[in-house]
Amino acid sequence: MKLLPPICLAIMLGLTACGPQQSVYQNAAEAPLPDPRAKQLWGNDFAAAKAQAAKNNKLVLVDFTGSTWCPPCIALHEYVLTQPEFLDFAEQHLELVALDFPRDNEQVDPANARLALEYQVDGFPTVIVMDPQGKTLHRLEGFSNKNAKAYTADLKQALNK
Repeated sequence: MKLLPPICLAIMLGLTACGPQQSVYQNAAEAPLPDPRAKQLWGNDFAAAKAQAAKNNKLVLVDFTGSTWCPPCIALHEYVLTQPEFLDFAEQHLELVALDFPRDNEQVDPANARLALEYQVDGFPTVIVMDPQGKTLHRLEGFSNKNAKAYTADLKQALNK
């Protein structure tokens, strides 16, 4: 019975996510290679990221994603979140956390489902930048089809960095 709310949330998010207006980057052959730093900078432990952010005077960027099945999520990851322009900024100012919502609803991490409810995530991708205490400072929903340079410039402006 405790798994019912996370499962229902995952189903709801899956139905509302990944609209057709977000499908510009669908050709994986065109995707740029990821920066090797991406593997070490991205984590999946929200509590650890908040603790590290507090220690290092950084903010936390959380990517709520359907990493294997959501085309806008995949495009955001490939064209922005793993690219040098974004990672240069992130390395200095952000702790990065990806919270994944697999297509198979039974595999959704209950902690991820609770965070999606807490932060009122209605669809994927949703990117939230917060302070180390968890207060939302900036929120982006969907994929705007911007490249890493433009996305990062907008993020810097929104965060006054």
